[in-house]
Amino acid sequence: MTLRCILASDAFWATSGYSNQVRILVPRLMPHCEIATLATFGLHGAAIEHQGIKVYPGGADPFANDVVKAAAQDWRADIVITLKDTFVFNPQAFEGLRWCPLCPCDHEPVPPQIVERLRYAYRPIAYAPQGFRALRDVGFDPLFCPHAFDPLIFHPEPRTEARKFLGLPDDIFIVGTVAVNRGGIPSRKAWAENLQAFALFARQHPDAFYYVHTALCDNGEEGGVPLRPLAASLGILDRVIPCNQDIYKAGYPDDYMLALYNSIDVLNAVSLGEGFGIPQLECQACGVPIISSEWAAARDLNFGGWAVPDKRGSRIRFFDNQGAYVFLPDPEAIAEQMELAYQALKDEGDRERRRAACLEAAAPYQIDRVVAEHWLPALAELEDSIRNTASRGVLRIVRREEVWTA
Repeated sequence: MTLRCILASDAFWATSGYSNQVRILVPRLMPHCEIATLATFGLHGAAIEHQGIKVYPGGADPFANDVVKAAAQDWRADIVITLKDTFVFNPQAFEGLRWCPLCPCDHEPVPPQIVERLRYAYRPIAYAPQGFRALRDVGFDPLFCPHAFDPLIFHPEPRTEARKFLGLPDDIFIVGTVAVNRGGIPSRKAWAENLQAFALFARQHPDAFYYVHTALCDNGEEGGVPLRPLAASLGILDRVIPCNQDIYKAGYPDDYMLALYNSIDVLNAVSLGEGFGIPQLECQACGVPIISSEWAAARDLNFGGWAVPDKRGSRIRFFDNQGAYVFLPDPEAIAEQMELAYQALKDEGDRERRRAACLEAAAPYQIDRVVAEHWLPALAELEDSIRNTASRGVLRIVRREEVWTA
């Protein structure tokens, strides 16, 4: 394969879900294509080499719209892959380039502004089964390359040992959430609804605690929900276990995340909408079941747990600034699933069955399988379409004023 690619996303060394995927994917693609990265976040100034991979710096624009063309031209890229929310990119920035956005679909239906931007793409790439279906429903022919996990990092470990590593008691029931706490009204990660749900559930279970791996945002930093004041108002401040905030800002190492997933009894991953939901995959790769939304990408990525049903009889939806709907979960419905998890996981046989279901269904998302079964065929298909003179991709965006006449 002679394809030359540049992947624009967060830098390898950042702490986001995006950088998580860049870190495990790009080195595995190197033997098969000429690939560089553009750090939309995490590098400014000059290009550097990281572990044999060229990394171009971001620009003044927070999503590198001002520098992506120059970087792609310098690399002589056949395709430019982006891994961020699609709406943050300006299609004009990709004029003369073949733009292949890895596109999350966390609304239903796909927002109109996403559809409009994708019309300028050479070929969109879906990374969740629901996203693939949603893009086809609005007329696109996407490739499919799902997000993945590294089994050398995420795998089952004894719960007792994991809790000992983190200094957690062995005789409590732990609900955990791994999710960002930043911006938006309502919170996209449903922090208010999830804490309200835990407060309802915990009334009957004095042994239940809630581990939150996130920024507490006590003063509303970055528009996040102030979690400690919220927990105090709900009477559960002493039942919420926060991660170390200083280490969280710097980024926790892989062995901590492995221990965290293996320490909890169930991951609560309910949100307003997910484009994928990497923590729910990583957690189930450790054999630990989840509670998730029954909405967008989450519905396909719950392998052995509990999905929050439509308790109120009709979906309570929120029409947000992307021009489409997200799902507002009912705290009572979440609490009911926590109760079901609590009762089921007291049974060692049930726990083991769910563990096996999680591990079996997560296996196809192992990074080496995803590269072999999805990325390499997708890149080969792109190269074939580019080398075929009948299909040259987006060479230049034709503006409306160039073709419309009075």
